[in-house]
Amino acid sequence: MKTRIVMWWLVALVAAAQAWAQPPKKANYVDPQAPCFRWPAVDMDADGVFDRIDHCVNTPVGCTVDRWGCETDSDHDGVCDGRDQCPDTPAGMKVDRNGCGLGQRSRDTGSATEAPKEVTPPPPRPARPTPPVTETERQLVERGRIRLENVYFETARAVLLPESEAALNEVGAALEKFPDLKVEIEGHTDTRGSDKYNLRLSQARAEAVRLYLVEHFQLRAENYVAHGYGETRPETREHNDEELLRNRRVELRVLNPEVLPRNVKVEEGK
Repeated sequence: MKTRIVMWWLVALVAAAQAWAQPPKKANYVDPQAPCFRWPAVDMDADGVFDRIDHCVNTPVGCTVDRWGCETDSDHDGVCDGRDQCPDTPAGMKVDRNGCGLGQRSRDTGSATEAPKEVTPPPPRPARPTPPVTETERQLVERGRIRLENVYFETARAVLLPESEAALNEVGAALEKFPDLKVEIEGHTDTRGSDKYNLRLSQARAEAVRLYLVEHFQLRAENYVAHGYGETRPETREHNDEELLRNRRVELRVLNPEVLPRNVKVEEGK
């Protein structure tokens, strides 16, 4: 009888041992590499490495670990892989709790770097009104030549009179609009006096006009030349004083008209 009872207990113990060795089909903690007790296995920090081989049993939740259960930190910024939202932080950069430095955008909306606010540019300034187009500018653009009106000299001299300034200032303002122009300033006289005298006088008066323009306006002096023609290019036959006056003149001739607008007719400003 005693022998049967002992045998029964032995069978029960073997059955219990077998039942303990075979974990349930839905068991979460099974260590198939364990030499003895495979279930229930223990993983206190839930990092996927069982405590029997885990060298770092207090790994923070979410950290990536190596085979020994110790967290990794690829960019060595102090925030473990798995929780590091900026895994390529440059060495030495100061980072926040998400592993992101200044200027790096975190995926964590609670600590995301605020996007720069869109700045509305100020409205453009109103365009300055275009000054009225003068008759002088009309001649320059349409003909490539300007005949100076109301420009006066002292008698038989190349000294400009003050009343000439208004006309010369109008010419200078028009020329400034075309900085690449090359211009010949022509001096002309009537037929009174000798040819030699008239050539000298016309040259001196042309040079006086050139000097005034380059000194009072932003013009390239090397682009402006003076040439006196004397009485060789009259406009009239000098039948009266008015025709004599027409021949005594200064004109500006553009030497490189290709820099002027083409096929443009200048309309007079209002």
